[in-house]
Amino acid sequence: MTQTADYSHRSPVQKLGIEPGQRVEVAGDLGVDLRRELREGLGRGFVRSGELDAAIVLVESLEDAQEVMAAYRPRLRDAGYLWLVTWKRGHERYLNQMQLVAPARRLALIDNKTCSIDEERSGIRFVIPRALRGHNGESPPT
Repeated sequence: MTQTADYSHRSPVQKLGIEPGQRVEVAGDLGVDLRRELREGLGRGFVRSGELDAAIVLVESLEDAQEVMAAYRPRLRDAGYLWLVTWKRGHERYLNQMQLVAPARRLALIDNKTCSIDEERSGIRFVIPRALRGHNGESPPT
């Protein structure tokens, strides 16, 4: 029998891996409550420019997601991450997160985690592959 881990006791901030002091930008209608929880978890406000430890962005279409990935990829620090938040199945704006993987790979991002944010939204995290860290998305020298 396969057992599944239960993460329902974890807050969205814990699921998203937000740590105090990080440089985080938030975009899209994530809701007042989640924004407040994120600011409390950070112990600071959100940033709007410069390098990022994380970005958390609600996307509602494949085109929107591609624009977001292209805009945030150059701003991510090597160990940074981009959470794309989508509506869950059943919502009129549902977006299958697996459709986001190929466009992300073209931008030298890989998916490495998914999580449920709440009853209506889930997230998929993209990071810079370790082999490319320190190379701005270019192949490392051989």
